[in-house]
Order: sequence, then C-alpha cells, then structure tokens
Amino acid sequence: MPKQRESGPTVPQDVVLSVRGLSIDYYTRRGPVHAVRDVSFDLKRGETLAIIGESGSGKTTLAVALIRLSPRSAKITQGQILYNGERKVLDIASLEDEELRRFRWSDCAMVFQAALNSFNPVLTIWDHFLDTARAHGSPSRAEVRARADELLGISALA
Repeated sequence: MPKQRESGPTVPQDVVLSVRGLSIDYYTRRGPVHAVRDVSFDLKRGETLAIIGESGSGKTTLAVALIRLSPRSAKITQGQILYNGERKVLDIASLEDEELRRFRWSDCAMVFQAALNSFNPVLTIWDHFLDTARAHGSPSRAEVRARADELLGISALA
C-alpha cells in the first residue's frame, strides 16, 4: 500500500490568517501568567482586524506572537497561527529560523505603537528600506527601490 503524503494545515481559500485556540503564557519566578487564552479568529482577504481591549488584556502579546517576536519568557502553550500565503499555508508557530525570516521578509510586517522607537528620525525612509533589506538577505538596490516604490505608490525616493 503506498504511503500517503502528509498534507499541511489547511484554511479556506479566502482566509489569509487563521488563529485557532491560541494560548500564551509568560513564565515568571512566581509561576506562569496566562496572558492570552484560547483566542480564535479568521481574517479574510480584504478585511481589516482591530484588536481592542483594556491595558494588560493581552493585545500586544497576541500581536507579537502572530509574527513570533515574543520575548523569551512568553511561550505559545496551545493553538495554531496559520498564514495562507501565495506559496502554501504556513504554521507560523512551527517555522524554522530561515523559513521564519523569509515569511517576515516577504509576507508580513508590523508597525509598532511607538513608531519613533522603531524608526530613526534622522534617516530617510529610503535608508530604512535598505536597512530592512540588508537584514533579510539584501536583494539588489534596484529590487529594493522597485519594492519601495510599489509599497509607497511613488515613482522615486529621495
């Protein structure tokens, strides 16, 4: 009997991001702190998602977990984060380093609340694009410029 190929995770075609039963704990000296409990949602193509809640309710913990930028003390204790990209459905929580780097470079981004803590106001936006490109495998300057122009909807950067 031929061995069946294992299929990866699946999500409906119109769903870009599917979070299923996600729980996240912070591990402290006093024991675990349950920051996110059993969160599930689907984000369809063309939709916008707002995460709203009181201070300390787990919004930032959830957001940074979606792209695996959580601090070492935070652990996903259950659930899945599935991204339905052009190539295939990815289980973000289980990506290896190189695959995670490719995912962050080509498929996702995050703008943090305190943008001045993320962006150096002395650098031009072009310098920020180049720094990001270098951190992720450095495509050619021409490729970076073309992608920047596409993202910003302009013909050239100063």
